[in-house]
Amino acid sequence: MSDIDAQKLRRLDLNSLVALHALLSTRSVSRSADLLCLGQPAVSHILKKLREQCGDPLLCRDGRGLTATPYAEALLPALEAWLAEAQRLLAPPAFDPMALDGVYRLAMPDLLEAALLPDLIAALQQQAPGLRLEVAAMAAGEAEAALEARRIDGAIGHFPARAARLSRQALFRNRFVCAHHAGRLALPAALDAAALAQPPHLYTSYIGNSASLVDDYLAAQGLTRRVIASTASLLAIPLLLERLPAVAVLPELIGRVLRTEAGGLTLRPVADTMLEIAVEHVWHPRCDADPLRQFIHALLLRLTAAWRGGREEAGLSAV
Repeated sequence: MSDIDAQKLRRLDLNSLVALHALLSTRSVSRSADLLCLGQPAVSHILKKLREQCGDPLLCRDGRGLTATPYAEALLPALEAWLAEAQRLLAPPAFDPMALDGVYRLAMPDLLEAALLPDLIAALQQQAPGLRLEVAAMAAGEAEAALEARRIDGAIGHFPARAARLSRQALFRNRFVCAHHAGRLALPAALDAAALAQPPHLYTSYIGNSASLVDDYLAAQGLTRRVIASTASLLAIPLLLERLPAVAVLPELIGRVLRTEAGGLTLRPVADTMLEIAVEHVWHPRCDADPLRQFIHALLLRLTAAWRGGREEAGLSAV
């Protein structure tokens, strides 16, 4: 068991120890008052309380000045070491990405991995080579519980249920496109709501409730769509569209990754910019001031800057 006397120590605060160090170092109440930015009566009162608590005079009158008692002489080196340790304890450590040695666990959808992860890993290898990135596939609705339980350190994706307990910042906004196979179906170059509702649809629950965004958008125009099949796997979409005269409405970033990986897909933009989603970085508020979390977030902002800027090749709209 600890031999710390809590009842005794609770009467002694850090300010008193700082004042004691000043008094023992200067051997002067007036100079100690100047160092502490206090009045001399206040410092004299502190010295009186310290004498009572220590059971020792600490400083005695010696001619025109003060001299330390043997107890105080022995106390000063230990006091200096303790205060230096307290200062190191309370000061935030210097953050050096090159010195990192650990794991950062980040949840994101797999095709968002394909778009973001290569550049993110390359940046980490340059700036924090000792940090290992662990990426987990996770539904948007599971992120809050995983962050609460410390199973992950952050998550990237579309989080339509805005949990008040999570900290978050949008990385970019993404409009929707209509993916189809040109050999199976012909569509106009840009789709309005009526053209979007006309062909059969494939539905995927991959990106939160983005499918309901599409249905809500069409319903606002007095329209509905006919869903002929649903799948939890985005990788199945190109294979299905290759065989079926149907469409899949997807966030544009996802559509472009699918087209790059599978080939053969044609993407038609949905003309209405009202149909778009925010891709966000979310984390637990306990990590708001964590320098590692801030470092990762700064990297994510830099790597997605082109997507926020709406570069044609990125195919993304500005936040």
